Amino acid sequence: MAANQQKLIFASSVEALLKAAHGNVKPETTRRLGELNMTYGKPIDPAYPADVWATAVRVIGADLFPKESPEDQHRKLGALTVKQFAETFMGKAMFTAAKVMGVQRSMQRMTNNLRTGANFIETKFTTIDDRNHELWISDVSDVPGFYAGLIEAGADYMSGWADEMRIKQREGEGCLYTLRRTR
Repeated sequence: MAANQQKLIFASSVEALLKAAHGNVKPETTRRLGELNMTYGKPIDPAYPADVWATAVRVIGADLFPKESPEDQHRKLGALTVKQFAETFMGKAMFTAAKVMGVQRSMQRMTNNLRTGANFIETKFTTIDDRNHELWISDVSDVPGFYAGLIEAGADYMSGWADEMRIKQREGEGCLYTLRRTR
């Protein structure tokens, strides 16, 4: 990414996040999201600065899961976001295609899906064996738990998917995760 290029998260990634919040958060959180120009039921921008999106993740996660650590708040919100996405036409189509492609190919393709949600994310997926993998994401916008929750949630929709994703190492803005299939 060019040094002067702004890091952007695209609307498709924001819509499911807002659906997860809609009707489930306090008025103060709704007001705060409005200040970020993220209002459910109103047209959203085609893209948002990554730091604005990450603020929304933190605000919504803290409201929905106040007794959890910030990482677990973000993880649970990531899972909830996948659930919201899975109920859309696009989500149903994507999970149907994933089942046809199979777990291994779908996990490798998942890295492409992460890159299409933002203009700055690079990924590297490594298979250790059929139950263990590593995923490096170049920039997690300081909400690494959100990405873990997104990916772990796939196990609810696809048999054989990695159902445990843990941070192995933080590398500046990036994060290296271990993914494991325990079921």
